Amino acid sequence: MTTKKRGLLSSTKTLVILSLLCALSIVLEKFVGINTPVFRLNLGYLPVALSGMLFGVGGAVFVGTLADLISHMQYFNIFFALLAMVESAIYGLFLNPIAKDKKDMLKKSITCQLVITLIVHAGMNTLLLWVLYRSFNPIRFVSGALSFPLRAATLYFLLKYREQFEKQII
Repeated sequence: MTTKKRGLLSSTKTLVILSLLCALSIVLEKFVGINTPVFRLNLGYLPVALSGMLFGVGGAVFVGTLADLISHMQYFNIFFALLAMVESAIYGLFLNPIAKDKKDMLKKSITCQLVITLIVHAGMNTLLLWVLYRSFNPIRFVSGALSFPLRAATLYFLLKYREQFEKQII
C-alpha cells in the first residue's frame, strides 16, 4: 500500500496555524505600530515572514494575501493584493531554506528585506500609486529607509529562533 504525498494546505493543523498567523498579521497591522497618513510602521509583516519561514512560499502567500484582503476590505484594489502576494512570496523564497550559521542568517534577512524594500515598496508600489492616483510621495522613500533596519533585525531574530518555532508550531 502506497501513501500519497499530501499538499501543503491539506492538513487541518497547518490551515489552523496559517489562519492564526493571518489573524495575528491583521491585528499587528491595524492596532500595533505607528499609523499616520504620511508614515506607517507596523509589525504586520512578521506573521507573514514566519509563515514563509515555516511553510514556504505557499503558506506565506496564503497568509499575506488573506491578511491584505481582510484588512483592506473597505478600499480593496486587486493590484495592491497582487503586491501583497509578491511580498509574501519573497518572504517564502528567502526565509524558508534553513540558514547554516548566524552570518548566513544575517545575510538572508538583510537581502530579503532589501529586495522587498527596493523592488516591492519603493518600486512597484510607488509605480502603482502613480498609475492609479497620479500621486508621488517622496516621504515613502524616507519611511522605507527608516523602517528597513527594524524589519531586517526582526527577520534576523525570527531566523535565529527558527528551531524553537518549528518545535512549538509544527
